[in-house]
Amino acid sequence: MNKRFINCLMLGSALTVSGCQLTSQRHELRIYDPSEVESYQLPVLIDGVETVRSYRQSQSNETWFWTLLENDTFLQGENVVVQVVGKTPLKQPPSRFVFEVPNEEGILAYNAVGPFQYWTSNEQTGERCLFALQNSKSGGYWLSLFAHYCTSDQDKDITWVNRLKLSLLLEGF
Repeated sequence: MNKRFINCLMLGSALTVSGCQLTSQRHELRIYDPSEVESYQLPVLIDGVETVRSYRQSQSNETWFWTLLENDTFLQGENVVVQVVGKTPLKQPPSRFVFEVPNEEGILAYNAVGPFQYWTSNEQTGERCLFALQNSKSGGYWLSLFAHYCTSDQDKDITWVNRLKLSLLLEGF
C-alpha cells in the first residue's frame, strides 16, 4: 500500500511538473498599433520645432506616421505633423487627424524634400497658424506630408517647415 501511494504521489508530481512546463512554453506575440517611434525613424525629419512624441501605424495600403508637437494653445487637432507613405499622393490628411489643409493655392516653397505649399494665418485670438502640404515620390511610393501648427507665442518661428529633410532610414517603411 505504501508503495502504491508513493507511485501515485510520483505520478501526480510528474504530471504537475509537466503541466507547468507546458504552460510556461506558451509564447504570445503582441503587436501594438499604433506604436511609438523615435524621431529618426520618421520618413521626414522634423527640425526647428519642439516635438513631443511620434507614432507609426500600418493601414491596408499605407503607413501613417504622426508627430505631436509642443502645443501652447492646447487645442485638439493642432500642432501635429502627419506623414503618409502609400501608392498615391493625398490632398488631405486622413480624417482621423481632425484638420484639413486649405483648398485654395498656398505659397509655393522648397525644402530638402522638394516643393511644398503652405498657408499662414493670424487668428482673432492672437495665435499664428501654419498649414503645409507636401507630396514627393520615391521608389514607387508617395510620401504625403501635412502640418498644422499654431502658437500664441509671437516670438516662435513658424517657418520650420522650410527645414524638413528626408531621413536616411527610409527603407522598410
